[in-house]
Amino acid sequence: MIRYIFFLLLFLFSYALSFAQLKDFAIEFGTCPTSVFGDNGATSVFINPQKSTTIGGGFFGFQNGIYLRGIWQKSDANFAIPIGFEYIFYRAYHRVPYAPKVTLYLRHFIDVPTVTLGFRYYLFKLPFANVKCYSEIDARGSFVGKSNYSVRIDYEAFDSTVVKSVSYKNAVFRFGGDFRIGFLGEVVYPWYVNIFTNVSYVNLLGRNNKRGELLTPVPDYEPKENPVYNFQLGIGVYYKF
Repeated sequence: MIRYIFFLLLFLFSYALSFAQLKDFAIEFGTCPTSVFGDNGATSVFINPQKSTTIGGGFFGFQNGIYLRGIWQKSDANFAIPIGFEYIFYRAYHRVPYAPKVTLYLRHFIDVPTVTLGFRYYLFKLPFANVKCYSEIDARGSFVGKSNYSVRIDYEAFDSTVVKSVSYKNAVFRFGGDFRIGFLGEVVYPWYVNIFTNVSYVNLLGRNNKRGELLTPVPDYEPKENPVYNFQLGIGVYYKF
């Protein structure tokens, strides 16, 4: 997967350099904190695997994310074509008092790099700071990395520790889409700031019920792969060539 990411980034930078002399091209990079919502186990708490129930992903709140995009837009057009790369770091760390002088430290993480191709339409322009409001739809292809899950058990009475790491779910690829609303405002030409929010459907196509949920560590007691929805708040720096 790292090899694919490297070639994708190389392609994007080469594409940007090839258009660097054209006024119709821009490049954008920034951060996109991501929160999972919907009817799936990604945000559920970790549960004792001895019980007949699923083990949650443990991804509460916003997860760190970064993105890089190239945007093509004619100077007299009211639309743009963005192509981009996004990387979300799903991380969960939990401390569970299991019994007197016995403590569990649970860790679960998944990396999800995603390529996007979209259509952006500028809705209206505000009467200050050259700010434009836009809506956007994107097709998304996500490489969902393998699930890494570890349990550390501290036996304080005996001053001993046991660590178990598992990776039951291998990396998979899923097609999805998103809808975005944002504001693009000029700071000092040719520098702009892009502030946006979007909702994405990660696994619209390609779901595999045999694997269980997409963002949980263990497939036990998971009869199907439910839809995974993400909510993002993002801010980026936009440079127009």
